[in-house]
Amino acid sequence: LIIVFIFSILLNISLMASSTAATGGWQRTTIEAGTLDQTVAVYDITGTINQKQATLFASFCSSVGQDENVKSVVLRVNSPGGSVAASDQMYYAVELLKAKGKKVIVSMGAVAASGGYYISAGADKIIAEPTTITGSIGVISMWLVLKDTMAKIGAEPIIMRSTNAKAWKAAMNSFEKPDDRQRAQLQKLLDDVQNRFESVVSSGRPDLAFRDESYQLVVGEGDQQRTITHRSREPFNGKVYLADEAKQLGLIDEIGYLEQAIDAAKAGLAQPNVVRYSRRKGFMKQMLESKASVGLGLTIETLDKLQTPRIMMIWKVD
Repeated sequence: LIIVFIFSILLNISLMASSTAATGGWQRTTIEAGTLDQTVAVYDITGTINQKQATLFASFCSSVGQDENVKSVVLRVNSPGGSVAASDQMYYAVELLKAKGKKVIVSMGAVAASGGYYISAGADKIIAEPTTITGSIGVISMWLVLKDTMAKIGAEPIIMRSTNAKAWKAAMNSFEKPDDRQRAQLQKLLDDVQNRFESVVSSGRPDLAFRDESYQLVVGEGDQQRTITHRSREPFNGKVYLADEAKQLGLIDEIGYLEQAIDAAKAGLAQPNVVRYSRRKGFMKQMLESKASVGLGLTIETLDKLQTPRIMMIWKVD
């Protein structure tokens, strides 16, 4: 009985593995049955955008891009953004889909801001729910400065740099406050990425309605503190909007839900076959992922993330 039981488990694992290979590793769930050669592919982009998600999305785009049965794609975006590189890679994957003749419709969920909007900007049509938070066209960089904290616990970090790289190596780190020269260089990096962001949005949304905005801004510290008038241009100033205002600015095309986005993707198809794509997980992977991590362990990876400056396209509460 034990041998039969073990054999049964191995057989099931083998069958699941072969099934995954046969379908390219994608689980397909039919939402609306129709003709196979009139397929509408639905894909969810959820949570913070990172490299893992970008790689998975590229795999999906490659799969449906080569599938002549897939005529259009609905991207359900529910993300505050994330990594600049990952967001840009996913935007590029959308552009490749369009180049292969696939119509791309974006359906925005609760949040489709910053990097989430960056991905959406190139779509043929953007449909947002009435309460969707979108926009946040801006770039941010954050890291922790632990200098005073280390002094309080009696620890002193030692930072050494190679001779030729002393001017810039580790210019932004957790144990030294950046000087004016370093801040200026980082500001240039952020502005360069901002220009790329604005170019992507302008290319995908040529009918944007711009508005000039000015407000008082307090800068400096102590005796150097002063109030200046800062001028910016909406929607390229990092603000977020609900769907009504986003439509007025040209950031979206329509207000509606996932059903309306699918209807837009089905337009022109006599017998559309609507299918949701999700990543198929093998039996062993599901078992390994079922073990949830508990607690807030301080690992080497966590420390590395805290210390490494990151340039992000993400909407965060001030």
